[in-house]
Amino acid sequence: MTGIEISKKIIIINSISSALALLINMSVLIWLQQYLLNHISASEYSLIPIVLSAMAFAPLLTTVLTGGLSRFVTAAYAKGDLEQVSTICSTMFPILLLAGVFFLSVGGWVAWHIDSFLKISPEYLTDAKIMLALMVFSTAIRLPLSTFLSGFMVRQKLVWQDLIDITCNVFRIILLFILLFGLSTKALWVTVALVCSELLNLTISTPISLKLLPAQKVSWKKFKKTLAKEITSFGSWWFIGSLADVIKKAMDPLILNRFSTAVEVTVFYVADLVPRTMIQILTPISKPFFPVLAGMVATEDYTRLRNTYTRTSRYHTWVVLMLAIPAMIFSTELMHLYLDGRYDYAGGVMSILLGVTIMNALNALGSAVALASGDMRGLSLRVIIIQATNLLLTFLFVAYFEQGAYGSAYASILAVVILDIALKWPFCRRLAHTPFLYWFKETVLPTFVPAIPSFIFCLIAKLFIDINSWLMLLTVSAISAVIYICFIVQYGLREQDKVDLSRLSDVARVPLPLRKLLKHLAS
Repeated sequence: MTGIEISKKIIIINSISSALALLINMSVLIWLQQYLLNHISASEYSLIPIVLSAMAFAPLLTTVLTGGLSRFVTAAYAKGDLEQVSTICSTMFPILLLAGVFFLSVGGWVAWHIDSFLKISPEYLTDAKIMLALMVFSTAIRLPLSTFLSGFMVRQKLVWQDLIDITCNVFRIILLFILLFGLSTKALWVTVALVCSELLNLTISTPISLKLLPAQKVSWKKFKKTLAKEITSFGSWWFIGSLADVIKKAMDPLILNRFSTAVEVTVFYVADLVPRTMIQILTPISKPFFPVLAGMVATEDYTRLRNTYTRTSRYHTWVVLMLAIPAMIFSTELMHLYLDGRYDYAGGVMSILLGVTIMNALNALGSAVALASGDMRGLSLRVIIIQATNLLLTFLFVAYFEQGAYGSAYASILAVVILDIALKWPFCRRLAHTPFLYWFKETVLPTFVPAIPSFIFCLIAKLFIDINSWLMLLTVSAISAVIYICFIVQYGLREQDKVDLSRLSDVARVPLPLRKLLKHLAS
């Protein structure tokens, strides 16, 4: 009997808490980008995406060791084998401890010689070294402690983790305000506040995770070389796939830094803010599904697996399209208002990147299904091909055709439209036991058909209305969202959606007006 409880209520609670935690973080991030861009130069601001991109490779190097940890612990717990959980932790802790020490040594050296790898303005070189060194230190500490952080996942107590995240983000915000307004306006303080909040998070999360799953203990006698090889083999394929995925994301600002200008780096980073925010919000919402998917795979409950896969993609795409339609059409107006007319050029880049986000939403649980099924090799090979092509296109558009930030965006959308659809999506559907026609009927039609009236409305509004204030922009976007929701209710809801709405309308704790509305929607 599986130890993983498959419950819609648990999934919803965990997903909502993840969204709320990120909403707080994103609200501050949106303000922060605007504040920094208005108070520091483009050269100093570019330190943030450049250093973050350089550091993006570091966690990937650790996924060989940690990538399979949560998956194997979750699988063991799903089978009720707590002894195996202890064996996994005992096997991986000494390896991760040594890896942390090694990473700290090498990463410290790289941080000290950062100017040998990246093009940094001399006046900001010291800040760049400190920023990278701090992030290296945080990652090195996380490595051995990751052995004991699976408790929230396997016990499906992600809401607890989200409360910790909220607390640490509040601490980060307070510290950031103190540094920015009490000392000086510098890009350096963004990294200082981030690293301090991450270390606080580890300090709080580790003992709570151990209490949730006491089997996460270390016994040197339980070390198993064969198990270490099995976990690292799984992690190696995860590493390869993640490396290919992150290389493209990290290389965008690095390529722009080398072959274009600091302004183009800034434009691309700002343009990616809305798409990046959507991904950062939706990804944690998907996180609670992993133990559930693992339980479905373990029990061979393929009907529920297929339904979960298609419904989650449908819900993700609804949310993304509701926000993306007005954001794409009014992208220039949004950037003009957000940055006081300094980077209107970023609006068109944002529209292209939002197209990538929409396409990714249609396969929202694809990677999670591959992870739960244990077929990281198949997924990673496809990701390598997709992102290698993406990277080559980026070099072509940026270095050869000199398209700057637009070139990076063109490469991303072409790779997704051509290769994701042809290679990655069919593979994920096969693992989810979902035929193409069933997926098309349950995911594509109920999301894109209701979007047509909203899209037309926004085009008409752009032609005849002068969007010159936040109030006007938010009003038109809200009307667009209401139109989309109305057509979803009329043409997009599936039978199971209506059943869930009907059940929710019978819950006494739901306010009476909302229960009546839900009952009407379900009818």
